[in-house]
Order: sequence, then C-alpha cells, then structure tokens
Amino acid sequence: MNARKREEAAEQERADPGLEAEAPDPAIAELARLRAREDELLRALAEQQNVNRRRRQEMDAAVIYAQEDLMREILPVLDDFERALKAMEGKAGESILSGIGMIYDRLVRILEKQGVTPIRPQGVPFDPALHEAVAEQAGTGATPGTIVEVVQPGYRFRDRVLRHAKVIVAGPSGTAAPETTTPSGAPR
Repeated sequence: MNARKREEAAEQERADPGLEAEAPDPAIAELARLRAREDELLRALAEQQNVNRRRRQEMDAAVIYAQEDLMREILPVLDDFERALKAMEGKAGESILSGIGMIYDRLVRILEKQGVTPIRPQGVPFDPALHEAVAEQAGTGATPGTIVEVVQPGYRFRDRVLRHAKVIVAGPSGTAAPETTTPSGAPR
C-alpha cells in the first residue's frame, strides 16, 4: 500500500508541480493557528481598552459639566440683579442699594468659583463663536465689525459658551445710517 500511495503522490506532483508531496507539518499548522488566535486576542484587548478610555472620558466630562444646566438657569437671575441695581440707582436708600449690591457680588463670586465667567466684549471685533449681533449701527466712528455696545452679557462655563453676548456691531460709516433697533424692535 505504501508503494501505491507513493505512486499516487508522484502522479499528483507531475499533474500539479505546485503541490507538495507531503502534508504540512502539524506543528507548523498549530503555530499558525495560535498566532492567528493571539492576533484576535490582542485586537479584542485593544478594543476593550479603547472602550474603557472612551467611557472614562465621557464620565469625566459628565462630572465636569453636570452643573451646566443649573448655571444656565441662574443667568436670568443674575441679569435681574443687574437690572434691579441700575433701576434703583438714585431712587432707593443707600443701605438697600448696598445690600442688594452685596448679594449680587456674592452671587457673582460663587459663579466665578464654579467656573462661570462673563463675556463683555465692548470694543473688540465681533466673534460669532462668542457673540450674537442683534443690530448694526453705522456712523459710530468705530471700525466696521467692532462691538460698540453690549445689550446683554454672555457667559462661559469653563470652556463652553453658556450664552452668547448680545451685541450691537459697528457698520460701515460712509453711508447714511439706517435706523438701529433694539432687540424689542423699538427704534434707538
């Protein structure tokens, strides 16, 4: 029988010279299988590490910005304090004005401690990432595109913009100025 197998192998070799006469070594086949399995495991490990890293980054961001909604809700209260202080100037007693001013200052300090900073861009070039133009005013003498008035201050919370500053921007100064309007639509 061995002779017959040798003859068949020789015939196959003559018919297809690319085939080897003997079967591959089982140790080499096992080594190739183990290397393929090792590669699969390394890829799975790398994927798991990436998932863990992304989850950790998302958790860190969630912790850092968990207060963002609360800070955004407090901004109208801060605006109300500013309007109240302006409205009370010269009309209320000094002690009342001083007391409300101290409360306002304390609220501002607490917000700053938490990472809230105001955006009050008077006299700087307009930046749509930080500012919202509510009007354009010509004939101000300022360079076109420069902020000439802050209608409502904006705020940042750490590196994110909570609210864009609402501003009036200088327009071209060589033409007749169209009437500038306030956010409520009333002429200025």
